[in-house]
Amino acid sequence: MVNIWRLTKLQLISTFGFNKALHTRDAKERRKLLLLSIAILLGVLLIAVFSFGYSYAMATAFEQIGRLDLLLAIMMAVTSVVGFFTTVYKAGGVLFSYKDYDLLMSLPVKTSHVVASRVLQLYVLNLFFTLMVMLPAGAVYALKVHPEAYYYLLFVPLLLCIPLIPIIAATVICALISWFSSRFRASRMISLVLTLLFVVAMILGSFTLDGNGAELADLGTGLADTIFKLYPLTELYVDAVSAYRMDAFLLFILLSVLAFVVFCTVLGTRYKAIHTGLTTSRAGGKYTMQPLQASTAFQALYRKELRRYFSSSNYVLNTGIGMVLLLIMSISLLFTSPEQLGQLADIPQLQRYLNTLAPLFVSLFVALSCTTSSSISLEGNNLWILRSSPVPKHIILLSKVAVNLTITVPVTVVSCVLLMISLGTGWADSLLLFVIPVIYACYTALMGIIVNLKLPKLEWTNEVQVVKQSAAVLVAMLLGFISLIIPAGLSFVLTSVDGRVIMLGAGVILAGVCAGMYRYVKAQGERLFLRL
Repeated sequence: MVNIWRLTKLQLISTFGFNKALHTRDAKERRKLLLLSIAILLGVLLIAVFSFGYSYAMATAFEQIGRLDLLLAIMMAVTSVVGFFTTVYKAGGVLFSYKDYDLLMSLPVKTSHVVASRVLQLYVLNLFFTLMVMLPAGAVYALKVHPEAYYYLLFVPLLLCIPLIPIIAATVICALISWFSSRFRASRMISLVLTLLFVVAMILGSFTLDGNGAELADLGTGLADTIFKLYPLTELYVDAVSAYRMDAFLLFILLSVLAFVVFCTVLGTRYKAIHTGLTTSRAGGKYTMQPLQASTAFQALYRKELRRYFSSSNYVLNTGIGMVLLLIMSISLLFTSPEQLGQLADIPQLQRYLNTLAPLFVSLFVALSCTTSSSISLEGNNLWILRSSPVPKHIILLSKVAVNLTITVPVTVVSCVLLMISLGTGWADSLLLFVIPVIYACYTALMGIIVNLKLPKLEWTNEVQVVKQSAAVLVAMLLGFISLIIPAGLSFVLTSVDGRVIMLGAGVILAGVCAGMYRYVKAQGERLFLRL
C-alpha cells in the first residue's frame, strides 16, 4: 500500500503541476498560476451552485410524489455514467501511453502496484466530478428529509466508492481493446477504431433502452425501475443511504473494493506484454524507390500535423468524439420528425426553436472538437525542432489550425445538410445553419492556438494530461461555451427580435473576431512561439 500511495502521489503532483506552482521563482509564472487557480476555483463554485440549484428543483418535484430517494438515485446514476464515458477516453493513455514507463518498471515495485496507482489516478480525477454532483444532492436531500445520523455516516464512505465501479468497467474495456490491438501490426489504429466503435455502440444502445412515455410519466415506481435497470448498483446505493440497510452498504463497498483489487491483480500479469505490443514498431513494408515530390512548407507541416493527430488515440478520442456525436445525432433526426420530438419533450413550438437554434446546436459539437488548444503542448520536448526550423512560425501555427478545420468542417457540412433535410428549414435558416457553424469552426481553431501559445504545457508524462487536463484546453472550452451561451441567451430573452437576426449578428461579430485573431497570429505568432 505504501508503494501504491507514493506512486499515486507523484503522478498527481506531476499531473496538476504542484511542484512548479510551489517552487517557481518567476513572478510572471506565479501570477499566471494564481489567476488560473482563482479561475478554476470560481468555475468549481459555479458548478457546485448550479448543481445545488438543479438538485433542489428536482427534489421539489419528487417531494410532491413522496419519492425524494429518486434524487440520490438519479444523481448517482448520472455521475457513474459520466465517469464511465470520460474514463473510456482517457484510460488507455493513463494506463499504457506514458513516457516514464521504463523508469517505473525499473523500480523495485510490483507491476500490480503500478497498475493500481494508475487506476487511482483515474479515480481521483473522477472523484472531483462526483463530489461536485453528489455533495449538493446529498445536502438537498438532508435539508428536505432531515435524516438520522446514520445517513451521514453511510453517505460519506459510499460517496468515495461511487466512482470505482464505472472506472474499473471502463478500464477493463480499454485494457481488453489494448490487449487485442497489441497482437496486430497497426495496434494503435486498431485500438482507436475499436474504442470509437464501442462508444458509438453505447450511444446507439442508449436509444433502444426499454422505456416509454407512459412509464416515464409515472414519477414513482416507473422512473425508479428505469434507473435501476440502467445501473443496478443504484438500487444498492439508495437502499443503503435512504433505508439505512447495512447489508446493502457493505455489499456496495465490498463490490467496489473487490473489483479494484481483482482488476489490478489480473491486469498486472499481462501489463508488460500489452505495453510492449502497443509500443513495438514494425517495418511497414518493402521500400520502393519512387520519384521525389517537392511541396511547400505549409503542405509539409500540414501533413506532419495530420499524421501526428491520427497517431494518438487519446488525441483523436478527446477531440474527435464531438464530430462523431454530431454525425450520429444528425442521422438519427432523419428518422424522428420535429413534431414527435416536441411531443416527447412536451414543447409545442420545438420546431421553431430548432430551426432558430440549430446553428448553435451544431456549433456546440464544433466547440468540443478543438484540436489546436493542445497541439503546441503535444510537441513536448520536440518543440525545439520546430523552433529551429527555417520556416516562418505563423506558418507552423496555421498548419495546426488547418488540421483542426480538416477535422471539423467536412463533418459539420455533412451534418448541416442532413439537418436541413430533417428540419425542413427555409432558405434563410439553411444559410445560417450552413455558415455559422463554419465560422465557429474557424473561431475555435484560431482561439485554441492563441490560448495554447499563452498557456503551454510542455512537461508531461502522458498525452491525457495535455489533451484533457491542461489549462489551455479548459480555457478554450470555456471560451467556446461562452460564445455559444451569449447568442442562445439573447434568443430566449429578446423574444420580440427575430432569432435569425440574432444569429446573423453573432455570425458577423464572430467573423470579425476570427479576422482579428488571424491577423494577431500572423503578426505576433513568431514572437509568442519563440518565447515558449
